[in-house]
Amino acid sequence: MNRPRRTIPIAAWLLVFALTASAQQATLAPPEQVADGVLLYRLDDPALLTPPGPVAVQALRLDAHKVMLQIRRGGGDEPARETVAGIASRQPGTIAAINGGFFALQTGRPTDFLKVNGEVVHGTRRGRGAVALLDEGHVTRLLFDRVSVGTGRRPTYTPLLGSSPAVWARAPDAIGGAGLLVLDGRELTEWADERIAAGFETTRHPRTLIGTDADGAIWLVTVDGRNPFLSFGMSFAELQALAKRLGLRSALNLDGGGSTTMWVDGEVVNHPSDPEGPRKVSEAILVVPRTR
Repeated sequence: MNRPRRTIPIAAWLLVFALTASAQQATLAPPEQVADGVLLYRLDDPALLTPPGPVAVQALRLDAHKVMLQIRRGGGDEPARETVAGIASRQPGTIAAINGGFFALQTGRPTDFLKVNGEVVHGTRRGRGAVALLDEGHVTRLLFDRVSVGTGRRPTYTPLLGSSPAVWARAPDAIGGAGLLVLDGRELTEWADERIAAGFETTRHPRTLIGTDADGAIWLVTVDGRNPFLSFGMSFAELQALAKRLGLRSALNLDGGGSTTMWVDGEVVNHPSDPEGPRKVSEAILVVPRTR
């Protein structure tokens, strides 16, 4: 006699996932309280790398009800380059900041999708991983997808993985990266649509990451690299393992290498890899207190 199959309610699956994410985050060292709704975690577990090796990670967990995100460009003549610290310091009340998207070192011009204060600064024909910064119902929300953006009198948005073009159109700020790593809990394993340079995903580099977890918290992460005594950096696979350790449901790789910088409460807390120190970049993602 065949017995009827039991189905597990969706609510039960969600509870299991939430408990799993909480358990993963519980394995982290106690965080530093930076501000209301802003916690800074530091990780140096060699097992984050395969094979294990030295690694240094800085991870900000942001309460989406208490802070907002903004994209701000380097000051001065257009196009401008400025350190993350410089950009953050010019915006009153900034709590923390990380570097943003890719740009031309020679000119400072963005080379991938960038939208600031409702204006598309640069579009892209490639379906690159991107994130839109939204503020809905007094809560900061991030939207992830691969999207191409046509510029003109009226920009056109073509998401490849199911999000709404209308949402990208109304987002005040959005930024592209190179490597959408996790989307709605699913790890991605190919990046042909993004047309990433050969070996970029398998070579260890300093990395900058933005993501969200099952509780709706936002994570800004930097991984130091190119320093064998401190940190090797990470490949995409290792970055995905880190995202899993943090319990991230979606995650995007931003510009890295010498650009990777995290500024918190007036100081750079990671170890930028350029010999000259923190690199001047095109733009930064700022964390500011919620005002509405």
